[in-house]
Amino acid sequence: MKRKQRLENFVFYDTESVTAHLEDMAQKGWALKGVTNPLWTYEEIPPEKRTYRTAFYPANQVYAPNAAEKQEEYIAYCEQAGWHYVTNWDNMLIFYTTAENPVPLETDEALRLEATHKAMKRSWLSVHVVLGVLFLLNIIFYVSALVKQPLTVIADGNAFFRNALFAVVLVYACIAVGSYLQWRKKSLAAVESGGFCLPVSQNVRRFQKIFFPLEIFAGLWFCLDRFLPDDMLTPKVFLAFVAFVFLLWLLFQKLHLPAKACGAILFFVVAMVPMFYSMVSLSLKAEEAKANHTSPWGDPYVVTLPNGERETILLQKDKIPLTTADLTEVPEDAVYTTARKEQSSLLATKQECLQEIPDGAPQAPQMTYEIMDVSLDALTSHCLEAYIERDTRPTPDLTYEPLTLSGTNGAWQLYTDSVPLPQYLFYKDNRIVVLRPDWGISQRELEQAASILLPTSA
Repeated sequence: MKRKQRLENFVFYDTESVTAHLEDMAQKGWALKGVTNPLWTYEEIPPEKRTYRTAFYPANQVYAPNAAEKQEEYIAYCEQAGWHYVTNWDNMLIFYTTAENPVPLETDEALRLEATHKAMKRSWLSVHVVLGVLFLLNIIFYVSALVKQPLTVIADGNAFFRNALFAVVLVYACIAVGSYLQWRKKSLAAVESGGFCLPVSQNVRRFQKIFFPLEIFAGLWFCLDRFLPDDMLTPKVFLAFVAFVFLLWLLFQKLHLPAKACGAILFFVVAMVPMFYSMVSLSLKAEEAKANHTSPWGDPYVVTLPNGERETILLQKDKIPLTTADLTEVPEDAVYTTARKEQSSLLATKQECLQEIPDGAPQAPQMTYEIMDVSLDALTSHCLEAYIERDTRPTPDLTYEPLTLSGTNGAWQLYTDSVPLPQYLFYKDNRIVVLRPDWGISQRELEQAASILLPTSA
């Protein structure tokens, strides 16, 4: 018999939406067979009119050791009354009947509300509260790091995105829990007045439908974040991964695989594909480098060690915005390794660059520098203070003294006991630079470095 799976997205206590949906599916020729959240399995049937109802049972035996036995007794009682048991969603029991005027499944609204609340506390509420607390703690730690140690996290795009997702989930958890508590409060008042439990508002239903895809996206991102190196986790890779999972899901639909099999395969794919992609990418990079007679990790260079032995090392050849040749004379036999590391988030972009000679190579000028581009003016002063604190914290003798440097909004040189050191801090607009040359850089050379590294005036 033909089957299909659907990703369903219901508020757990919104039983009216659940039953209305199942009745509509039955009229279209699809009957619910099982629930493996969030996958619901349907079986093709001749279209027919069905009445579906749900029940949270047992109301007073949720934690009792004989709850399962009591539940079986309840199901048998309902089937004697003409209700056919279908399946369960957590501890929500789902029944249907084709009778024109079926016997009501539940007649006591107070008992129904109590059972709903016990079921909510047992699973839905506890999960949302725990997740909310955990996400709140992560966000607090992240914000604390931004305040106390901004240089380490402000440009970490993965950390920013991860905590943005945490914030979204936290907002959802707070709104979802608050909406349920409000619904329960109003339903209690209605039941005490002799009425019925209130329907779930359309706003709550819309909010759930909007948030559901975000949950899936967040889960896929976390999988990639755990298994892929930072330089491989790009928006294009993420979107390609989402498209791949979606196409795989469509294939499962065409093959009519059981829900449990679909879940197991998807779990394996989501866990293993990022690792496989990482290994293949590195392998292709190595093959490309081999074809070009280079190394993916650098160019080979033979040095002579002090003991006379010869050793082959790999020289990185990353492209950097400023080289020693831009500032001073460089020997013709100079051999450099140049490296550039970049991190980026919505808050800032950070580059760490170096140009150094390897051990055993001819002497030549060297330098390292950092470039920080922040997205908000308020962050510029905050990061400047962080740089100053970082570089002067090791000893009380270290200080940054003001320096006159054209083309900047501010410049400083590092001193120790009134002795100048070859380290300079300067900025313009929202770009901050820390420059560390290993030679006695002149004022002209310093201004040349600033003109290259800092943004030009509009």
